[in-house]
Amino acid sequence: MKTKLSLLAALAPALALAQSAPAPQAPAMPDVSQHTMVMAKDIKWGEAPPSLPKGAQMTVLSGDPGKAGPFAIRIKAPPGYKVPRHWHPADEQVTIISGDFHLSMGESGSAHGADFVAGDYANLPAQMQHEASTKGGVIVQVNSTGPFEINYVDAKDDPRNAMPKASK
Repeated sequence: MKTKLSLLAALAPALALAQSAPAPQAPAMPDVSQHTMVMAKDIKWGEAPPSLPKGAQMTVLSGDPGKAGPFAIRIKAPPGYKVPRHWHPADEQVTIISGDFHLSMGESGSAHGADFVAGDYANLPAQMQHEASTKGGVIVQVNSTGPFEINYVDAKDDPRNAMPKASK
C-alpha cells in the first residue's frame, strides 16, 4: 500500500503538468487569397512553353510551374501530337479531360503502353521515362510540384535544341 501511495505522489506533478499543457494546435488553414476556382468556359489558352513540341496550348490553373511548390496546368494538344520520350524530376499526376491519350511508360526497351480517354488518370513517378501522344486531340490536366522541368531522353528530340529555319 505504501508503494502505491509513493507512486501516486511521484506521478501527481507530472499529471498536473500534462493537464495544464496547451492542447496541440490544428494545422493552419490555407490563406483564403490562394483559393482558386476555374470555370472551363473561362480558360484562356496560350502557346505551350518551348520545352514542348510546337502546336500545343497550355493554361495555368493554379500555382506557378516555374517556381517551387504545387501547380496545376492543362495542356491542349492537336490531333497527331506527340511528346517524345522524356522524364520529370517530380511526380506527375495526369488526368484526361477530353479526347484520346496514349502513354508509353518506362525505358524504351522495356516500355509498356496504355490508351486513356476522358476521366482516366495516370501517376508518373519522378524520373520515369515516358512519351505521350494523341490521335484525335486531347486536353490533359497535370498536377505536379515545380519548378516544372522536362528532360528529353534523346537531346535531338528536345524542341529547344531545334535549329531555326532559314527564311526565304
